[in-house]
Amino acid sequence: MKKCTAIIGTSLLALALSVPAFAAEKPISVYVNGTNLTFPAGTPYLDNNSVLVPFRVVFEKLGMQVLWDASTGTVTGTSSSLTISLKIGSKLATVNGTVKKLTVAPVSSNGTTYIPLRFVAEATGGTAVWDASGRSVKITTAASTAATDEQAITALIRQAVQYYNEEKTISYYSLIDDADSFSDQISSLNNFFQNYDIKTTIEELKVLSIQGNEATAYTVEKEIRTGGYYLPDERSEYLYSLVRVNGTWKISEITNEDRTVLLTKEQGMKSAGAPQGQADIIKDNLSKYFLAMTAKNVDATLAQMYSYGEDYDAESRTSLQEFFSEYDLSYALNQSNVFYYANGEAAVYAETTVKDAETGENVEQPMLFIFYQTQTGTWMIDDFYYLD
Repeated sequence: MKKCTAIIGTSLLALALSVPAFAAEKPISVYVNGTNLTFPAGTPYLDNNSVLVPFRVVFEKLGMQVLWDASTGTVTGTSSSLTISLKIGSKLATVNGTVKKLTVAPVSSNGTTYIPLRFVAEATGGTAVWDASGRSVKITTAASTAATDEQAITALIRQAVQYYNEEKTISYYSLIDDADSFSDQISSLNNFFQNYDIKTTIEELKVLSIQGNEATAYTVEKEIRTGGYYLPDERSEYLYSLVRVNGTWKISEITNEDRTVLLTKEQGMKSAGAPQGQADIIKDNLSKYFLAMTAKNVDATLAQMYSYGEDYDAESRTSLQEFFSEYDLSYALNQSNVFYYANGEAAVYAETTVKDAETGENVEQPMLFIFYQTQTGTWMIDDFYYLD
């Protein structure tokens, strides 16, 4: 996210000390879990949109022991699980040994070391909210925010799934961090909603970690087709990455960790009532596909696959060439059945035996294939899934 910074004019001496004088402005107040802190050694001030404060009071209020090394100008705060070190004049700090970059460096003035308040608050797992009109910073420590954050993250994910089920694209992306940069994805999701009807149910939701303004959550989601073009029912595991933006949690990334197609052999072997001639053509094309795969014939394999244009075909060709050069596999199609047939689509359940020529190992592999019928009436493979 881009942030605008305001440069406040000061004298050269004040700039060098990084302690500008604001005699006419209201003093900055700092609250930790509602308690107004008192700073005997100096006064908090604003520099480059960062509030700097005398270090000792803040570290101790956040439950940390303080070590000051005058020879290096380094201040260190420690607790049972955390060590934070900052050095006067350096924009690099360490948190448990990991280097972090600061917006402003700690400074020394009149024997007092000032440190950036937000960095320390967030490094300890808390939050810091700046109230410009009241010139105050309100810090909430991790212990106080964990339960609230977990509730907010859980509600956010459930709201995202609800918007998805309701096919509300704009509302869905309002929950995404930096959604303005996802114009292509918004268009793609709208197109998906026009062609597919999927209803998602959250079966499991866990918040795995909350660290400052970042969090991760895990879900198990059941996705059931209710209409539109064919997609198999699935159970998927997702990892959500989240960030806190201006005090509000947003989804930054969703990663599919695993998925299982919910199709049994009994379901796959049921008849779809497809015309016998069409079903025979579809199954014959599937046989040709496996023969081409066994022969490592790229052209013959691609001849059975649906084309989405030159770029798509080129990528598919490259992928097949790499696959054939790396693996020496042969395929036997044991049985197949068209279990879904409607509107120029067909879904085929297939049982195959895959043999690895290098090891001699045979693997029985059930699969699901989706076929599309072209304008010329030809049936082509559009997608396939491995079944457990």
